[in-house]
Amino acid sequence: MKSLKLILLLLLCMNLFTPQAGAQAFKDVPTDHWAHDEIRFLTDKQVIRGFSDGNFKPLTTLTRKDAAVMIVRALKLPAVKTPTVRPTDLMPTMGGYTEMMIAAKQGMFTISNNKFQPGSPLTREEMARVLAVAYDYKGSGKSTFKDLAKSNPYYKFIDAIATNGVTTGYSDGTFKPEIAVNRAQFSTFLKRVYEQPHSYTVKQDGKVLQEFRSAEEAIALAVKNPGATVHPKSNSLMKYGSKPAALSATGIKNGVLIYNGAEGLDFSSEFFGPYLTNGTTALFDTFVVLGRTYTGGEFAETAKNKANYKEWKWYADTTFSKGGALHELNRAAANEKRKVQVYIAIPYPKRNEAIIKLDGTKTANKLQTREEMVNWYISTVEAKWKKENFSNLTMKGYYWLNETVIHAEDEQLVTSTAKKIHGLNKKFIFAPHALSTNFENWQYYGFDGAYLQPNSFRLSLGDPTARLHKAFLQAQIKGSGITLEIDTYSPHQMEAGLKNFEKYLEIANLYGLKNQSLLFYQGTDMVHRMGSYTQAPYQEAYRGLVELLR
Repeated sequence: MKSLKLILLLLLCMNLFTPQAGAQAFKDVPTDHWAHDEIRFLTDKQVIRGFSDGNFKPLTTLTRKDAAVMIVRALKLPAVKTPTVRPTDLMPTMGGYTEMMIAAKQGMFTISNNKFQPGSPLTREEMARVLAVAYDYKGSGKSTFKDLAKSNPYYKFIDAIATNGVTTGYSDGTFKPEIAVNRAQFSTFLKRVYEQPHSYTVKQDGKVLQEFRSAEEAIALAVKNPGATVHPKSNSLMKYGSKPAALSATGIKNGVLIYNGAEGLDFSSEFFGPYLTNGTTALFDTFVVLGRTYTGGEFAETAKNKANYKEWKWYADTTFSKGGALHELNRAAANEKRKVQVYIAIPYPKRNEAIIKLDGTKTANKLQTREEMVNWYISTVEAKWKKENFSNLTMKGYYWLNETVIHAEDEQLVTSTAKKIHGLNKKFIFAPHALSTNFENWQYYGFDGAYLQPNSFRLSLGDPTARLHKAFLQAQIKGSGITLEIDTYSPHQMEAGLKNFEKYLEIANLYGLKNQSLLFYQGTDMVHRMGSYTQAPYQEAYRGLVELLR
């Protein structure tokens, strides 16, 4: 009985001292900490844990034992049944014994004099060995560091992780192989290992053509083989889909972007006709209303964004004006006896100037001020929506106009905005551009959906095939949707534009985008042109779009 009580007490202590807190919950890892995202990723995957006092202790030196525990958890390796390596300083009663035995058998650590040295610090050179062996990284023999000779027994491991982008060394050209690694640094290195899949599969007609370690090589093969697709291979921590995500929380099957700022469009119920139906088939079910510009400036994160409350009020008033996008869309939907969803854009609150309120008061530009501006805007939109009481429109949520989240303050701003929107029982989406920063964190920020832009629609860029494969591959990796794109083509451009758009449709169909969830970027009014212009290229593009959306 006493032994049973002791076991229960030990189990209780283990639970108390190994909390499953995310990085955002650690007192010593604020959201602007340089390793916050990496620590959050690994704690969410239960690879590394914090301490009972609510801290992570990012600067604490990582021991060889702790490194073994982390790497084995990450790889989810089975216990060793028949040990071939038996370090004399490891005992079954020790914490981490199972993981250290696994790591020792795999050859991840240097075993000197038949000792594992569990309490010794993990050095950078030993870390390189751990990662290179664990993930079977191969080097190129081309890595050079001022303090590392090629004759060094650790060179092949360091070269391997450098070749695979896990490290670049220090800015002075050194690697500092004997420096100890702390908990935050190892978290960063391990996160880099999982930032991208470990391998990529190229398939054609459901059959595997070849597997690559490099995404670029996989995409190159897919380009050479019409009908081929590229897919990330799942691993111990990351499970990937084989197509863009359905994003069911957004309620969007087929959404379209409608620009209603100072772009100069004249809306009418007839304008929206081709968006709603081709006469026989219901098309877009969701309309994202957004204004890129105001007179003299822009609402996104650009040097032209000087917008204050006055400009934001102008945009809200424009959006709800008689004859504006919402009123005319409501009329068109009523004519077709349809109800459609609406998302309304939130402009990006500028970062670098004082913010001027409607009464002329200047307020210092800081996170709280910007949050207040966004909250005021949301409250304004909510009041206007309630007043209008549109018969055939349902407000589903809000669209974050900016296409990337770069700054630590913006991460906090987007997260607080998501909480505000969710408190109203609404949804929150955005469409990151092809090179967007922090795209992988979109769910952490509170977005209900992200729709990656391939940014391959401009004719000046040439054949978009490779870039489209890359975008659809990233959508699988990041669990996002896709924004299909077409430029605003005039009649003399449309024949060339059709070829580009047909490539978009071809790749979309190959990757199973149909019936998933998509947004459609159409310049300013291309769907209207495709549905109403009589020239053959416009009509052909419209037929292709209808087939995808039906």
